[in-house]
Amino acid sequence: MLEEPGERALVVRPGLIVGPHDPTGRFTYWPHRVARGGEVLAPAPPERQTQSVDVRDLAEWIVDLCEHDVRGTFNATHPGFSWAELLETCRVVAAADSEITWVTDEFLLEHEVGEWMELPLWIADPAMAGADEVDVRRAVAAGLWFRPLADSIRGTLDEAQPTEAAGLSAEREAALLAKWHAR
Repeated sequence: MLEEPGERALVVRPGLIVGPHDPTGRFTYWPHRVARGGEVLAPAPPERQTQSVDVRDLAEWIVDLCEHDVRGTFNATHPGFSWAELLETCRVVAAADSEITWVTDEFLLEHEVGEWMELPLWIADPAMAGADEVDVRRAVAAGLWFRPLADSIRGTLDEAQPTEAAGLSAEREAALLAKWHAR
């Protein structure tokens, strides 16, 4: 019988990697957008879960696994936090006066808002329903730990710049919010 790769190797499957120096904008968009203040369009419902892992936590954990010759396959991401927690923590860390407006998937899809990159982290496609529900118990049991979300957001604000590659432009967001309120 053939060995599974995880029996003879270390296989780490990270989720969305976030934190300082993130050039992708996928997570970076949210701390910077909330920090700008004003009305922020966010995908409802607020209790929907999302997952990510701070690059610093992931790197330290992988080094530790290698130093201890750990083998196996691990999903490496935070167990999850709600959109409400994410955006409220962004607001608190940035000391911003942002007001979150929760907009339904149906509205966003009707107005052809792009999942994942145009509205970062947002996934409405039923085929991707489990993308933010990854089981990380094995990684946690192997020592993966998570700094407070506020630390990841602070590191993002301090060391990662927003990019036009991800996120709604101010004009598109304003137009969508106007349409949402006019319903």
